[in-house]
Amino acid sequence: MAAEYRAIREALAGILDELSGRAFDGHRRLAELREKLDGQHFHLVVMGQFKRGKSTLINALLGAEILPTAIVPLTSIVTRIGYGETPAAAVHYLDGRREEIRLEDIQRFVTERANPRNGLQVKEVEVAFPSPLLRDGVRIIDTPGVGSVFDHNTEVAYNYLPHVDAGIFVVTADPPLSASEHRFLREVRGYVDQLFFVLNKADAVGERDLAEAISFTASVLEEDLRRPVKVWPVSARLALEGRLENNERQWRRSGLPDFEEHLRGYLHREKGKTFLQSMTASLLRFVSDESMAWKLEQQAAKLTLAELRAKIARFEDSVRRIEKERDEHRFILNGRIRKLHESLDADLAKLSAAEIPRLQADLEARFREKLRTSREGRELESELEETLYREIVEVFSGFREQTAHRLAEALEALYLDLAERTNRTIAAFVELAATLFAVELKPFTSVEKLTNRSDFYFLLKDDPDALGLIRLGFRSAMPLFVTRGLILRRIKAMAREIFERHCGRVRYDLVRRIEETTRKFQKSLDEKADLTLSTIREALQRAVALKDRSETEVSATLSHLDERLSAIERIRSRLAEYRQMAESL
Repeated sequence: MAAEYRAIREALAGILDELSGRAFDGHRRLAELREKLDGQHFHLVVMGQFKRGKSTLINALLGAEILPTAIVPLTSIVTRIGYGETPAAAVHYLDGRREEIRLEDIQRFVTERANPRNGLQVKEVEVAFPSPLLRDGVRIIDTPGVGSVFDHNTEVAYNYLPHVDAGIFVVTADPPLSASEHRFLREVRGYVDQLFFVLNKADAVGERDLAEAISFTASVLEEDLRRPVKVWPVSARLALEGRLENNERQWRRSGLPDFEEHLRGYLHREKGKTFLQSMTASLLRFVSDESMAWKLEQQAAKLTLAELRAKIARFEDSVRRIEKERDEHRFILNGRIRKLHESLDADLAKLSAAEIPRLQADLEARFREKLRTSREGRELESELEETLYREIVEVFSGFREQTAHRLAEALEALYLDLAERTNRTIAAFVELAATLFAVELKPFTSVEKLTNRSDFYFLLKDDPDALGLIRLGFRSAMPLFVTRGLILRRIKAMAREIFERHCGRVRYDLVRRIEETTRKFQKSLDEKADLTLSTIREALQRAVALKDRSETEVSATLSHLDERLSAIERIRSRLAEYRQMAESL
């Protein structure tokens, strides 16, 4: 895997060289991508609503009071923390200046109180710190909270989304998720595949209320994301105090060690793959934006500014109608998935009704047979338990194999339908722009046909330890003639209990896989459609900007467009191949 990673990374570096050498030398976004690729910087962004304790959480993870915290909403500027042997900090200004500062002076630049509405014109603050968590290119990013009274802070948080490789979304038990968090989360999922959810301030509520808060938060997040969600309850305050005071008991009581272990495991296993996927996706967005803009720029030169603005307005009116149809497509898919869940429930109920009485009858027959030869209750119980385990494994292995196959076929039919709808949406966006601006455009992406060997099918079929059985046996030291009636009643009750428990296990496993594969497929489709739409929108804004140039500048620009477009198409094709290679790592 290391060799494949290096090969893809070197190929992406080559593409950056090509892009820089053609028409984009000095392009700000391209320079950022170059810096990220060269440094293999993995952006782990901490995000959420204001006053959820994001800065305190980062301090606790690093074991030092680096970022300022207080009762009032503070963070207004992005702070980027990377590895350094010696703690250090620097301010990057919007005009390109860089100023080294002391760590204790960070609050002067990143807080709303000291730097209201970013009057100091700070772009971001960069911090170096010797934390093992930051090795191998990991950068933890502290972002302003959304939904505060300071709208510019929310804007900063939204604008940072394209830079995110993985995110930690921080919520609290009280108050619950707000409308602004729901809106932000919907935006986040368009950019970030890997999200960790931390429920902070867990020490502020009782044990029972905390359990309810975790359950409620998970259910709300799952509804927003349409996939299973793990919520990690922590107290960042307790964790930070425990680390600063070297109090192991308080550190453990904070709940942060469990989350930190999970996070480190992810970074160790998945960081490289996620990094390459993020880089190729960013480069694809970049070249798509530019090539679509060039095509529309060609046609914009023939229009007056008034005509161009009128066509843009017509385009946005039509987009709202198409977006409504996309929402209806998602609603239809969710309804069909619910019907699959209902059919699974019906099959499990039918299985229980048929198999539990049969299993109990078999156990009773075995019991009667063994009574003639067994002398001790323990021996008889052991044999009956083994019989029970063997038969349950046999029943569920067969049932799950058949059911997984049926569900996979049903899902494939649903996904094919959704893929075709998405292709129609992509084509509608492009056709709309092409018709309005009388230019030949074609979708730069489409959804390929599926087969029953698709990834989602194998994910559904994969079954690690799905039939692991918990032994609920009992052992009696009393003579067999005393306990034989008790043994029979208990083993029959055990048969029902274990069978029903494994109905629940199989249901959970299959439903989880259905939702996970559906989420991945839906995300893939949404990415393709959203990338097309954002490309067209940015291209139209570039076309408006072109109208403000002189005739000489317009003529010089148009003379180079054909050559650039053919070159960019070749680059885009290669990027698509590299992204597919990265996904298979």
